[in-house]
Amino acid sequence: MKRIISFLVLMTVLIWSKGQIYHVGDLYTAPDGSQGIVYHVLPDGSGWVVALNDMPITLPWGNYFDVAGIPNFGGDSSASYLNYPLQAMADTAGYSNTMAILNSPQTVLTAANGIHDVSDGWYLPSAGQLSMLYAQQPLIETSLIDAGGSLLDEGDFSSYWSSTEKDAYQAWTVNSSAPTPSSGFLYTHSGELIPENKTSQRRVRAVRNLPLPQNIYDTTLQYVWNTESTEAHIQDVPLQNSSYSVTVTNTYGCTNTASANVIVIDNEPQIYYDTICQGAEYDNYGFTLGAGETAVAGERVFTLTTTVANCEREDTLFLTVIPADTIHWEQTADLSYEWNGITYNESGDYIQYFNNQAGCDSVTILHLIISQIIPSGGGCDTLDIYLPNAISPTRKDGLNDYFCIPAYYIPCIKALEISIFNRWGTLVFHSMDKHFLWHGEYNGRIFFNVVYHYQIRCTDYLGNGYNIRGFITVL
Repeated sequence: MKRIISFLVLMTVLIWSKGQIYHVGDLYTAPDGSQGIVYHVLPDGSGWVVALNDMPITLPWGNYFDVAGIPNFGGDSSASYLNYPLQAMADTAGYSNTMAILNSPQTVLTAANGIHDVSDGWYLPSAGQLSMLYAQQPLIETSLIDAGGSLLDEGDFSSYWSSTEKDAYQAWTVNSSAPTPSSGFLYTHSGELIPENKTSQRRVRAVRNLPLPQNIYDTTLQYVWNTESTEAHIQDVPLQNSSYSVTVTNTYGCTNTASANVIVIDNEPQIYYDTICQGAEYDNYGFTLGAGETAVAGERVFTLTTTVANCEREDTLFLTVIPADTIHWEQTADLSYEWNGITYNESGDYIQYFNNQAGCDSVTILHLIISQIIPSGGGCDTLDIYLPNAISPTRKDGLNDYFCIPAYYIPCIKALEISIFNRWGTLVFHSMDKHFLWHGEYNGRIFFNVVYHYQIRCTDYLGNGYNIRGFITVL
């Protein structure tokens, strides 16, 4: 089995250091010389930096228009308005939002335009970035003042624009002090996301990305890997679970060893072939299919995408859905005919179920023709009525085109009542005529391949009563 993984092995104990690792509250100097305070750091060392000061004037977000390239956050009508800020908080794409606003033909003198050094990497923060800034504010206040900057304003215009849209008319702001409840937000507090009309004047504070630190290797150290490499770092493509270790020695002869175990995930796409009976549920090779997905016979193709440890794999199942067989055959007999232990005494269509060679449910329909028919017992002394278990009202072949009492029993019957029910117990036919004919109809329609239950009560001319029950299938 081929296993594919590209793995860059970097051991971190006394092997290499990062150019500079920043922490929340550190002063960051950009390549163009502009400065800001680090307010959020991700595990990989990247993060966000806030400018030391606000833009000098308050600005509107823009006109009433929907900017192309910016998804609306918080406008989902299916969600409660109390959940709108949570939706907006998910937006952390401040840079791409700012570029979309600046590239929109309707944007003139907007909050995004007010950031003059966009080309140097500064931009209007998204709602998620701005919300994080307020959450980290207590940790960076001292750093802002020490660097000659200013705190987030708490004056008259105490809310700040984000680059996140709510809809064509509103964008999201963050308030630095608790505002008066408005816009349906009943519980407002400092740092809460609030939607504002885009033409409102609000403050702007730019942010920028904190770049990933670069790896710097100590060239005075000696490196010996268990792969026999003596480089500071190695790149390998393991085909199976592997262990890597490196021993580092400094100029004083001191050593240290680091190791790592690499688990290789099999992400080779798999192809499976299988068969199943029509309408059956399937659960194999990780594929779970309901009866509805196997209702159509033939060759079917299904795909399944799985993700293990960030390795994605798409498997394919070629499934052969075997249909249920329906076999029709005809038999002629003199007085009766025995089929699989069942004796039939009159002409008609009879059904038996079985499993075919594939193990799937199938049906055989026997068209039986009895050439000589007499009532059981040779007369009316005993009334044994034999009825078919299937009718075919649309075949019109003269064999069980309808359900009825065979004519040769009629002279023996004095009174009769028949009731026919469907599988849910609903009465679909009723008659007190011994000459009744039922063509399989219910509410004027014929439902095929449906099994009904009948009950017949009758008396003969000798005063004997009979109660006959059975099933009839409409084909």
